[in-house]
Amino acid sequence: MSYYSSEILIVACTTAKTDTEFETRPLYRSLKHHYECGMDFFLFKDNKKGLSECYNTILKDPKNIDKIVLFVHDDVELDDVFLGRKLLDSPYSITGLAGAKSFNKASDKLAWHISAPREDYVGEVAHNSNGKVWTTVFGPTKSRALTIDGLFVACKVKDLVENDLYFNESFAFHFYDLSFCLDANEKKVSCGVLPIRVIHHGLGDSMLTPEWEEANLKFKEAYCK
Repeated sequence: MSYYSSEILIVACTTAKTDTEFETRPLYRSLKHHYECGMDFFLFKDNKKGLSECYNTILKDPKNIDKIVLFVHDDVELDDVFLGRKLLDSPYSITGLAGAKSFNKASDKLAWHISAPREDYVGEVAHNSNGKVWTTVFGPTKSRALTIDGLFVACKVKDLVENDLYFNESFAFHFYDLSFCLDANEKKVSCGVLPIRVIHHGLGDSMLTPEWEEANLKFKEAYCK
């Protein structure tokens, strides 16, 4: 098997209305190399739909059944020259960058890094703010995980389809990743993290918004009874 293959499809959703506007996003700047390595790319441009709905469209398309699909946010810079090889060789059906091996449903706020003790964190992510780049190492960088952060979710489509596993469209953006991971656990679909170099240009501050608080309550109702 080659290191890089059209078996890998990179998928992103963006609010950018034009190609020119999308070209300002960190993801675009990192795609040229991966195009050259034979990966395909699909963009939901000027997107107003929930991520779960968009992602499920890709998973349910029969032509993607034998692919690995990487769902990634447009503020993520793919900076790993071995990305294709790592995804093709991943031991997990669902591969992420960072997450946790446990999830406490009794937590008040149900973000993955709040609902697990520090010793259960896994993975690492690099960040960029004001031109400064640093890496946060949460824990072991090759590990099974119960939950992973949704900024980077690579899926072996056949494994998901065979287990009737899709994203919960009740969660358009906030908690689409946690609901997906908990559903995967229920269906015994493996999830884990690998040391894949990306640079996230966001700081994950959406927890400060009313929309996140509303979704937090909705998630509790659905998953924490």
